[in-house]
Amino acid sequence: MAVMEPIAEITGAAKSFGPNRVLDGCDLVLEPGVVHGLVGPGGSGKTLLLKVLTTLMDLDEGTLRLFGVTVDHADREGLRALRGRIGMQFQNLALFDFLNVFDNIAFPLVMSSDPPPAEELDQRVHHALKEVGLPDAAALHLSELSGGMQRRVALARAAISGAELLVFDDPTGGLDPVFSSRIFALVGELMERTGATVVVTSHDVDRMARVCGRFHVMDRGKVIYSGGLSEGIESSDERVRTFLTVEA
Repeated sequence: MAVMEPIAEITGAAKSFGPNRVLDGCDLVLEPGVVHGLVGPGGSGKTLLLKVLTTLMDLDEGTLRLFGVTVDHADREGLRALRGRIGMQFQNLALFDFLNVFDNIAFPLVMSSDPPPAEELDQRVHHALKEVGLPDAAALHLSELSGGMQRRVALARAAISGAELLVFDDPTGGLDPVFSSRIFALVGELMERTGATVVVTSHDVDRMARVCGRFHVMDRGKVIYSGGLSEGIESSDERVRTFLTVEA
């Protein structure tokens, strides 16, 4: 059986802000068609690594390959093409409070190089809303939504373009266990339905374990473990065991 090329490869990544070296020789490989969980202590570089992965941040040192292409930040057309294959839900959601739910979800399609006609746009937005359990929310404004509903809107917006790589930065932050479980279930359903490769960060390893096929543990700017949950729990590295231990 042929070995499938990784969706993404980050090699020797280093990034500093003044004297603070946030990424320090970091390596990451993402196999296709898997939900990858990225965990680690606060300040370990998880969000910055996701910004590098989605081409939103350049590196001081190291390389990034996406879909078999070495990323060159000087090549604007190449970057635009790669970004069109990525969907991301930001930690702060980055929804537009001056737009209703429909227009927030439609935004990536409207701003793409080849926006769909109005009828197709309408169908795709309403389908995305149905997928995240908000079939009647299109006309609502963000002020009318709960925090959990806003996170589902952000998830729908990230997925609507049919991206090959979906990145979710702490999609359940601040949510109760019931809503957290639903969000992770939606992430897993997206991967199963679309075949996309998914990367998700969270401190909720218990619920991540239900959908993530592979885990990556970060500490001090490096990925110190990549592999399955059960193997990580038995790791000789106490840091890995600490972040992958699931409550009974």
